[in-house]
Amino acid sequence: MKILKLAFALMVTFSITAQTNSENSVINFTYYDIPVQKIGKFLELHKQMADIQLGDKRKLQGQWVYRHYYGSGASIIIQDNYASAEDAVSDDEWVHFREKWEASSEEEREKMGALAQEYTSFRDGHTDEMRVVNWERNHKTGEGHDWNSSWIMVIGEYSLDGNWQVAGDAYNEWQTIPLTESGHMMAGGYTWHLYGSGKDIQLYSAYPSMTVFADALENTTDNQPEARQKFWSMVKGSHTDQIYVHVGHVEDGVYIPSSN
Repeated sequence: MKILKLAFALMVTFSITAQTNSENSVINFTYYDIPVQKIGKFLELHKQMADIQLGDKRKLQGQWVYRHYYGSGASIIIQDNYASAEDAVSDDEWVHFREKWEASSEEEREKMGALAQEYTSFRDGHTDEMRVVNWERNHKTGEGHDWNSSWIMVIGEYSLDGNWQVAGDAYNEWQTIPLTESGHMMAGGYTWHLYGSGKDIQLYSAYPSMTVFADALENTTDNQPEARQKFWSMVKGSHTDQIYVHVGHVEDGVYIPSSN
């Protein structure tokens, strides 16, 4: 079984590497279907596990956790950022857990084992997806925003008839750049599909609140009609839209729950 898992990991790595380059980073999304009444418990366990699992032997560059707010979609999304596909595939989330386990007493081991078992039980029925992003080219960030707050993330996923970069650039010109410059949007950009379930392009936009998001929809001027038309001309079939709330992220190697 270990040999099969290793062979699969290598196959995925080679396949992904062929589609990426040094300018691009990889995001691994994990989608959880957790009943609403159990989400609070899951987030509590996630914090406890992160305190054990994070450390300098991990290849994780960042993590953001979101709770579902509106639209169809998973109840919890965990976004893990990596420098490369190789790092995403080879990252060992249990390396520090094992080290702390070996250094612990029998009583502490029992507690750690029970914690890990309860936490991983929430993974039943989860799905994973890898997407690629170029943070320098395809991502825009505004200034003066509070990233520790419970800001919202608007995610749209589209199937395309044409090049994802042309479509993404058109969207950024139409929406992301004007709205980050006006202060409505905290950050935004696009990713493209690499591995697992998912559509060709994913557009993401972070806003300080639903009020600011609504104001951006209702009270901003469309000054880029050509970019808007180019984007929509490349969309084919149905698309999905969801709104999520930021509930925590990793900063300086520590998982920090969001502030209300």
